[in-house]
Amino acid sequence: MEILKHYKSVFESFHEAIYVVNKERQILYFNPVASKISGFSQDETVGFFCYDNILNHVDETGKHLCFSGCPLTEAIKENIVTDHMVYLHHKDGHRVKVHVRAIPVLEEGIPVGAIEVFTDETEKNLMEDEIELLRHLNLVDPLTGLYHRRFISEKMKSYVEGHAATHLGVLFLDIDNFKNINDTYGHDIGDEVLKAISKTLVYNLKQKDVVIRYGGEEIIVFLLDVNEEDCKNVAESLRVLIHESNLRRDSFDESISVSIGATMKRTHETYHQAIKRADEAMYQAKKTGKNKVVMI
Repeated sequence: MEILKHYKSVFESFHEAIYVVNKERQILYFNPVASKISGFSQDETVGFFCYDNILNHVDETGKHLCFSGCPLTEAIKENIVTDHMVYLHHKDGHRVKVHVRAIPVLEEGIPVGAIEVFTDETEKNLMEDEIELLRHLNLVDPLTGLYHRRFISEKMKSYVEGHAATHLGVLFLDIDNFKNINDTYGHDIGDEVLKAISKTLVYNLKQKDVVIRYGGEEIIVFLLDVNEEDCKNVAESLRVLIHESNLRRDSFDESISVSIGATMKRTHETYHQAIKRADEAMYQAKKTGKNKVVMI
């Protein structure tokens, strides 16, 4: 494709992630920022097709866009610029929210491929300065980078000051079949699963939301300034994104999923009372099939 000869050196210095495909969606170029956001090097992408389970885009419903609804296909076939918000599958296994712009490449007026420009839309949930301070206070879990459960008793009250107490959603997540994963693949793989899920959560929540490793494979999410419908929608979105994530290990052949209990904190009740109710909802999700959200 002639465009690569002219623009490759320019793409190398772009602040946005860029890759170029031909009409068959074979990847011809993958710039350094694309590698940084996705975790994949040029050697792992160039020459392969974008539907070869590399970036593996899904939308918020879990629909696999590489096989139906691909922005690149739309750009090439319709000769239009398209914009989409999607979730790519990072090499480490978690999902990253990105804005995708697909631009058709024309030669003599005919589409011969497309350029995809994507930007990381992740809101940093754990701000660097605060997390560094909290590390010294032993309030951050060293494995996942999430807040430690001590955060609830020592920091939560001051953290939510200025937010409506009755607009606080609580999610209680438990990794399905986690004991079986540890027993079958070892605790190192179990740790990788836990880290991948933690990153998917942090990368796809708002900056003000709080994610806490409560113990073992249990994770709690506090959603600030939400109503009941928002709370359930966020829980379902996270469930889908986690289920559409996986470890990219040849030896690992398991589906990753979580059961989620959701509730709204009630006036005058403690955080622990709300957590207990979310925990009960999570057990209902476990008992009725797993990989689902139950809200009470």
